[in-house]
Amino acid sequence: MFDSIAKRYDCANGVMSLQMHKIWNKQLIREILIANQPKTYLDLCCGTGEIGFGYLNKTTTPCHAHLLDFSPEMLECAKNKERNLSSNQHTIEYIEADAQEIPLPESSIDCATMAYGIRNVKDPQKCVTDVCRVLNNGGSFGILELTRPNNGLIRFGHQIYLRTVLPLVGKLVSSNQEAYEYLCGSIDQFIDPVDLVSVLKKAGFRRAESRSLFGGIATLFIAQK
Repeated sequence: MFDSIAKRYDCANGVMSLQMHKIWNKQLIREILIANQPKTYLDLCCGTGEIGFGYLNKTTTPCHAHLLDFSPEMLECAKNKERNLSSNQHTIEYIEADAQEIPLPESSIDCATMAYGIRNVKDPQKCVTDVCRVLNNGGSFGILELTRPNNGLIRFGHQIYLRTVLPLVGKLVSSNQEAYEYLCGSIDQFIDPVDLVSVLKKAGFRRAESRSLFGGIATLFIAQK
């Protein structure tokens, strides 16, 4: 499914979020990556590389970045973006793998990010526990995810948008309505932000918090090992 929407993924995200996702992406990059300037970095469920290259094009600190996704087509799209990288001081490794079983050594990563991916992972607890394993002590982990608003009125409008407008737009932009129907369902069925914070703490992170974005339509999670 993700292979089938890879080439139109960035365009579809822009249309369906009314470009709001770019603001959220920048906040994730600013608070996790720019704030820490990691020398080793892991982007889980990297998709087309929006977060990874968004950071690498801004930093002057040489970085070894690992971009991990289980979709080979998403990784191919990410590789195409490397051509536009503004600096050659970075090294990039593309990893086709499951985010629940990260093929990296223990305590080998300074920072990790995961944007719009945790709700598509079969076992979030297993995933974040493995992220904690590969992070260095003091390392930061940022998760950006689409969530359900707390305000009843906003949630009502959000539900209508998810179930009617978004799949239609997905069909028009990517020609795969079923994929976006699944993605809409995954937002509606995913655990609440407070529960994901508990998952992070159970995984071994000594600090974990969530920040509601745009009325709760998206949430930024920040954790530190």
